[in-house]
Amino acid sequence: MAIAATGTQIESTMEVEPLKQSSPTPAPEEQLGPPTAPSAHPPVWAQRLLLVVEVAVAVWAGMLVMVLPWTRLWTENPLLAGWPSLKFILEQNFIRGLISGIGLIDVWMGVSEAVHYRDRR
Repeated sequence: MAIAATGTQIESTMEVEPLKQSSPTPAPEEQLGPPTAPSAHPPVWAQRLLLVVEVAVAVWAGMLVMVLPWTRLWTENPLLAGWPSLKFILEQNFIRGLISGIGLIDVWMGVSEAVHYRDRR
């Protein structure tokens, strides 16, 4: 680097080098093929299939939870034999109705999901 001074002005005679990239080059597996933009939504047939499965599971589970507290399976459950206080609580009609209400809400959510469905494109 040479510096030439002429009077009050100082000039640099150094040649400017181009800036080098500081980031490393990408790995070879990243450079394969042109980049493809990911699709924003799954295909319509997949969306509809997922809707059918979701609605079927919600309605089936809701109906099961709605009806199960009123069957003999609920009252004669051997799993509750060790906990008589829990069995007493679960045999109350208020608790049975509360659990059936949860099942009704589940059925309602499944039907509502089917009614308000819109394809995402």
